[in-house]
Amino acid sequence: MSDGTHEVRPGTKRPGRIWIVLALTLAVVGLMVGLTGLSTQEPGGDFENVIGAGDSQRIFGGVRQLEDRLGSEDAPVEIQYFVDVQSSTYKDQFLETIPPTVNTDVRSGVVQFLLRNRSLTQNATELSFYGVEAAVKQGYGWQFAYLMVRNQEEARKHRLNEDFLETLAGAIPHLDLPQWKEDFDEGVKPDSDMTADLQAQDELAINAKIRDEPAFIVAGPNGTRILQDAPGLDRLQLAIDEVR
Repeated sequence: MSDGTHEVRPGTKRPGRIWIVLALTLAVVGLMVGLTGLSTQEPGGDFENVIGAGDSQRIFGGVRQLEDRLGSEDAPVEIQYFVDVQSSTYKDQFLETIPPTVNTDVRSGVVQFLLRNRSLTQNATELSFYGVEAAVKQGYGWQFAYLMVRNQEEARKHRLNEDFLETLAGAIPHLDLPQWKEDFDEGVKPDSDMTADLQAQDELAINAKIRDEPAFIVAGPNGTRILQDAPGLDRLQLAIDEVR
């Protein structure tokens, strides 16, 4: 005789439980996809997920930038950094030296960095350099350079083109993306001021006899040091101490 209840035998599942579990699983997957998509303002092409966007904010956020300058213009030590941000030759050296120096000597007002685009090829005006320079105009050149370095492998997989660079720019909070695109489009023209500036940066490297590897020119009250052949953090710090 039934008492109005339903017996659930051991090992059986309630009919709706599997659908609840499935719905929860899909919701979690959807949330993860949504969070991943927050990395950019406006994806360009097939490349959407920018590596290092959060790290870029942590490293450079709150540090004064004026055009190609990172740090206070009153800092006693000025460092020109010659880098090809789309070349794997520069990746490890950039990541080993720039973030820790920014976190210490730049933030403390001892060092100011100047960004110099230096191509490993005979072409002084690589496409990524225009992306950097368009970001420089808004005071975000170092963030863009960092993201280009971090996403070199993605560039090889997805093709380094304007859409790819636009996605990097879109991952920088507060950067005006339409303005960046306008500056980029104007800059890539052969006779533009940006092209002339990139050629001048290359000429500067040639005159300083900078070889085809990462290099610093470290200048301060006590002299100048030229560090060639991918100097590490120890060599850079020693040069800073020597010229202070």
